Amino acid sequence: MDKKQILIANIPFTGNRFMVDLNAALERHVVLTHDHEAFWGMAGEYDIVHLHFPEYMTFEIEHAYIHALSDELIAEIEKRLQYWSERSVLVITRHNLLPHDAVSDPLWERLYETVYRHVDGVAHLAEPSVEEFKVRYANTEFVHGHPAHCIIPHQNYASLPDWISRNAARRQLGLSVDASVLLVFGAIRSDSERSLILKSFRDLSVPRKVLLASCWRETLAKVSWIRLKYWLRDLTRLYYRLHRKYRFNYGFIEERDIQIYLNAADVLLIPRFHVLNSGNLIMGMTFGKVVVGPDSLNVGHLLKTTGNVVFDPDRPETAAAAIERAMELARGNRVGPLNRQKALRDWSAEQCADQYVAFYSKLLESKHTAVSAESA
Repeated sequence: MDKKQILIANIPFTGNRFMVDLNAALERHVVLTHDHEAFWGMAGEYDIVHLHFPEYMTFEIEHAYIHALSDELIAEIEKRLQYWSERSVLVITRHNLLPHDAVSDPLWERLYETVYRHVDGVAHLAEPSVEEFKVRYANTEFVHGHPAHCIIPHQNYASLPDWISRNAARRQLGLSVDASVLLVFGAIRSDSERSLILKSFRDLSVPRKVLLASCWRETLAKVSWIRLKYWLRDLTRLYYRLHRKYRFNYGFIEERDIQIYLNAADVLLIPRFHVLNSGNLIMGMTFGKVVVGPDSLNVGHLLKTTGNVVFDPDRPETAAAAIERAMELARGNRVGPLNRQKALRDWSAEQCADQYVAFYSKLLESKHTAVSAESA
């Protein structure tokens, strides 16, 4: 039987483990082309056109995300969606409610709805996403009828290096063996997230606590003299260096070094508020960490069903107690190993790819049946 032709309609995401690992696993079953230009240029023939992040479908759209989205660009995007929806099955994986930096922009809300109006199927990472989608788009007029829904989990991060021991990782970072290490990994997206981290850590009642951040968010003083602005920044960095309970990195972490931060930590904190998903949750579980995050949609659902810890995103003051509970669980050395076991057993890239291929087949069969019925 001929393999299905799949077009991944996104700009190159070489640093996105989700895309890299899923594409590699899918290639065992399908002929996969990852090409944003083919999507935008309406070139080629594909059974499935698979979308991921609408804001990164093409460089034209990414440019608008950085600068400003326009009605004209939305019209051009809809033209492409209409073209492909008449020739292929359109599938999207729902990663976000809206783009991270445009959650209150009505134009981006319209673009997301435009994309969803044209798709045949939506893959969700957990059940709450399905429920939220049906409420959010209850009044949407879908071009081909209501899309089919399926739940396919976020695959694990087993492809990342993971050979360094806890003690060796701590030696590299200058951390004591008996420290209680709270890790914040990846981008801190807003000043409110930064405040949540600092306040929760200051209120944390655990011995020998250390806040480890892989990419700390800095705030520059609002002064007109540029030299003073950066002098004050350097003074703040010096303060944190002198206070050993703060261990901040300010730049990009190479993939090979991710294991150093994860294996040095006791608890991983997801400092978000109202979010749909978080890859860091799955990363933390893959590395056997206890994870704390907001009780929000898929994140809250996964944390609670796996025995990890949530805080109330509407009451950020609850985060400190949640972290303390997570530290207790880390000392018990039960939840972390169970996290790793589940992530490696149930969420491999190969298992997730198999589910995507089954979803593709179901959608293609439904579309062929509908076309045959119309012809008859």
